[in-house]
Parts: sequence; structure tokens; C-alpha cells
Amino acid sequence: MSICKAHWLGQLFSHPFSGVEPTDQGPVLHLRRERHPVPWQELLAPPLLAPGRLFRQLVLNCRQGQLVCAWLPKARAEALQRQLELGWFAHHAARVVPLAERCLALLESGYLRQSRWQQLQHWLAEEPLRWCDLTLPSSLDDRARAAFELVATLQQADDHWREQCQREHCEQVLQEHQALFDTLEAHPLTPAQRLACVTDEDHNLVLAGAGCGKTSVMAARTAFLLASGQAEPHELLLLAFGNEAAAEMRERLARRPENAGVQVSTFHALGLNIITRATGCAPALSELAQSEAVRQRAFSRWLEQLAEEEHYGVRLLAWLRMHRFQTVPTPDFARLAREWAPLVAALKQYGEPEAPTPEQAEQLALVRPLLQRYQQRLAEAGEIDFDDMIEQATALVRAGRFAVPWRHVLVDEFQDISRDRAELLLALRDAASELSLFCVGDDWQAIYRFSGADVSLTTDFAGFFGATAVTALDTTFRFNNVIERVASRFVTRNPHQVPKNLSTLERSDGPCVHVLPVADDERMDVVARLLGQIAAQRPNASVYLLSRFRFSLPDEALLAGWRKRFAGLHIDAQTLHGAKGKESDCVILLGLARGRYGFPPEKKQASLLDALLPVEEDYPHAEERRLFYVGLTRARDQVFLLADRQIPSPFVKELLEGGYPGVSRWQG
Repeated sequence: MSICKAHWLGQLFSHPFSGVEPTDQGPVLHLRRERHPVPWQELLAPPLLAPGRLFRQLVLNCRQGQLVCAWLPKARAEALQRQLELGWFAHHAARVVPLAERCLALLESGYLRQSRWQQLQHWLAEEPLRWCDLTLPSSLDDRARAAFELVATLQQADDHWREQCQREHCEQVLQEHQALFDTLEAHPLTPAQRLACVTDEDHNLVLAGAGCGKTSVMAARTAFLLASGQAEPHELLLLAFGNEAAAEMRERLARRPENAGVQVSTFHALGLNIITRATGCAPALSELAQSEAVRQRAFSRWLEQLAEEEHYGVRLLAWLRMHRFQTVPTPDFARLAREWAPLVAALKQYGEPEAPTPEQAEQLALVRPLLQRYQQRLAEAGEIDFDDMIEQATALVRAGRFAVPWRHVLVDEFQDISRDRAELLLALRDAASELSLFCVGDDWQAIYRFSGADVSLTTDFAGFFGATAVTALDTTFRFNNVIERVASRFVTRNPHQVPKNLSTLERSDGPCVHVLPVADDERMDVVARLLGQIAAQRPNASVYLLSRFRFSLPDEALLAGWRKRFAGLHIDAQTLHGAKGKESDCVILLGLARGRYGFPPEKKQASLLDALLPVEEDYPHAEERRLFYVGLTRARDQVFLLADRQIPSPFVKELLEGGYPGVSRWQG
């Protein structure tokens, strides 16, 4: 390459440079007695040309400082600068083009998750130059130009840019798969349901009010992942909490042949699967874990044996006299076994409370030997229970002994999750870098703390799992606008509940929640009169009789009589916990009194079970308020609240005195 020589006048002014020679490795500066190469990597920016009246100066910004080559003739200097500039960009293109290709491949891999965004940021942080501050030469080839422009754009990108990418991705796939979402269910999916299906953050929480189509979204998400090619059937795992829910999900998926191969499992079956595949043999599951009746018989027998020990027997009888007012010398061991079985389970899973009250410590001393017998029985038989199964499965995944085959894990009824199950999900996620969690639930219906469910895992989902996209399903298909307004206002009196704005398909102008003050001895007569009125107005209506406690419900003989008398009605009775997920035209809610077995149940002091379970919320009766919400939202059309005339439930008083529109005092 020819040397661009400095004008001879420069020598008269003792300028050290006699010329500049462009090479493939960078410019070479010719001095009076030596040559000084400047490699491309030493230049912080492309060479610049500083203007002068007759001559030009070539400015090289180097790592060690600035070099100036002066006295260059204008025409030759401009050609030199263009040549050096192009060479400098070509040198860096060897690094930037592969970087841009990696970034582009990641951007085109789908929804711009937080993990992918962080990977982009990591790659860009290793790029030493800010390309957004430089102007590209016009003679740069198209491939290199596109690479520099992409990297420059990404270097300036912020969270708003990422959110725009996510919106554009969702809009594109929603358009591409519109026909799928239009025809998956009997009715086209709502916009919120569709958005929930296509949003694909590392962790996705779909919050759905009662009757908002959670199961439809689980099935639609599965169909979308398969139809869009984001997953093969064997890469999907759908998790439910019970066998009945899992069977319902399998039946739902079986309607579409392309779902063949999608795994549906309970958490317990998942734990069994992981242990079996990781160790090569299935664990022995204790009959004590599988049968409540067997477990309670064993506990009763152990309590009877413990009572024969003088020290334990004396303490047990003293406790029974104090707390059960039992004076007979022989305790009811079967009843104790039934009452203390949940205590043993909670003590095993969560350990002892940090600061038990004297009353709690007294009972804990009696329950602790029962747990020791239970643990000893499992150890001697070489067996485990369900809690052990989840714990061992989590440990095996974290130890790298189980290769996670799934890319998408979908969890139904997430609000019912316990911390140990959440830890298993966390372990699966950590073991598979591309695994995405999709959890559907409703913190307004979190009612299973007594079995270990922790609502804070839903209300603080992102705090536990990390980067999260939250989508709210905003249309309920079950109840009308009046029931929605009453129920939503009631449950959100607790400020810790995640706010939701629900719309309804059905509308009503008049009150739909009716309070009926009744005396205790006339409750069933009032129910019969209500059933008669419902039958007269809607002969084929379905009616749900619900209560906080089972003893408040009519017995089977009375139910059978009503079913015969009002043959057109579909009458069922259930506790509120058992009714979750179900619905009927009308709900009659019983047992609305104040007291220890009222609704909400009054507690004189925190029980031992309360101390063992996950920390209770500080809002008064938070879970009982959610349980009342569940009762209200089982009804499609009308809710009848049979409140004790003398000592009505505080919840009923709140509805009557709190200015709730849509609530009436029923006149019959």
C-alpha cells in the first residue's frame, strides 16, 4: 500500500512524521529514522481528519494517548482516512459480526425473557466499544453494517425497549395463532386468556378470579406451545395437587390428539418419578402415608402405649382435664389420634416453633413422642411418606442426579402450594436453564393453610422465584356483576390480597346476596322454604348447601327428603373447603354464627397447629375471609346467607352494615 507522505514543509517545523502507510494490521507511522506501527486494537476509534487551511491532520486516538500526523495534503489525506476508517471497522467486524449473530439468534428464539435479556447484557458488557456513539462508513458491506447497527441498538436498549419487544412478540404470535384460540374452547378465549398463553417469561403467574377459566388457560397454553413449535409433547409437564384434578386435566388434554405424550402428574407422583429414575428403584411408600384410617389407628395404638408410661400418662390426663374437661381415667385415644395427626405432620415438616407459649409447649411435649414413634416406624420398615418423597426428590434434583427433561412446567391451583413443593419447582428450574414455569392460581381462594399451603408464595411470587410476568384473567364466566361486586369488595378488605378488576358476562339489576336472620332451631325449616321458593321460580335449578363445618349441614336423610320433595332441583351439600372449584345456580350458606365453631371461628389463643404451620397473616381472619369469598362465588345467580338471629357472624354484619350494594335483608 502506498505511503501518504507529509509535505516537505513539515520538516522545516521539526514535525517528526514523514508519512503514514496503511496496512491490513493498522496504520504505520514513518518517522525520520524508524517506522512505528499502530495495530487496530490500539485505536480506540477510527482515525479522524482534522481540517487545516492548506493541509490536514490525521488524528489517532490510541490507548496510550493521542497521535497527530500533520502536514498531509488534503486529497491524499482524505483518501487515507477513508481507507484507514474502513480497515478499522473491518478489523472490529470480525468480532462484532459473530456477537450480533448470537444476539439475533437469542432475540429470535421467542419471548425476550429476563434470563435471555441478562444473557444479552452479559455479552454486550464484554464488547469494549460503544458502537452507538460512532458513525458507520458508507462503504461498509451490508452484513457488517447490519451487525454494527444491531449491537449499537442493543447497547442503548433499556427495560422499556425490552417490554416493547415483548409486546411485539405477543402481538405477532396472537395474530399467527388466532384460529387456535378462537376454536380451542366452546367459546373463543378472551384477550386476557390469550395473552396469558403467549407470555413466556422465565416465571409466569396467571392470577384468575373465581370462574375465570383457569383450566381453559392451562389447556390452551399447552396447545399453543405445541402448535407454535416451542415444545414437543414430552417437554411439557402439567402439575396438579390431587388425583382427581390430574385426571380431569388428562381428560381435557385427551380431546386433542396432538397432546399425546404430554405428562400430567400430581406433585407426589412427580416425586416418586424423580426418585425412581435417579436411584434406579422406587421408594417404599408407607401405608401410614397412603391411608388416613391406618395412620390414625397406629397413632391411637401408640398413644395408648405411651399412656401406660407413668410420666407420659400423668401429663396426658392432666392435659385432658384442663383442655377437654375429661375426668374419666381412660382417654379417647381414637379421638386424640384424629385431632393430633395434623400436629404430627406439621411438626415433622416444619419443625418446632421458636417461641411456643406455655400451653403450646405443654401439648408439644405430648405430641413429640408420637412423632418419634412415627419416624421410628418409617425407619425400621425402610419406608417414606409423601413429605419425605418431595424432600428427597428435591435433593436429588439439586445434586444433579436427575436430568430434567421438561422445558415448560405448568402448575394448576398454585395458591395451594406449600413451601416444600415450591422448593421442588425451584430445583427443577435451576437444573434446566431454559425451563419456564407457568403457574395459574388465585390468592383470593387460598384456603388450605391447615395443610401447609403458603399464600405468600403467590402474593410474593417474584420474591421467591425471580423475574415474573403477571397476567390477570379479568372476565368471570360464572356469576353476575352483583355477586362479583360484593365478593371482590369483601375479600379485598385485606390489603395483602393482589388487586384484580373482574368483569362479568351476566348482569343483574337487583340484590343477589340475601341475608336471612334465623333462630338455631328453625334453620332447616327456613332452608326447606327457600328450596320451595327456588323450585317455584326455577324448577330445574341447582342448589348448593354450604357451611364452614360439616355439622351445620343437613344429614343425608333430610337431603334425600328434600330431593324427593323438590324433584326438579339438583341439591347438594358440602363444606366450603370441599366445594372449591364447583358451582351452582344458587348457594345457601349455613352456620353463620359467632363463636368457637362459628364463621369465622373464634380463637382464644393461637393453637399449636397455628404455631407449627407457615406464618399466619396479620390481617384478622384473612384465610376465613377468603373462605367466605369462595362460598359467595360458588353461586351463578343468588346467594342466601342464613345468619344466626342472636349471634350473627361478623362477616354477615359487615355485609349489612358496611354499605355493600347488592346485599339485602331477605323478607321471604
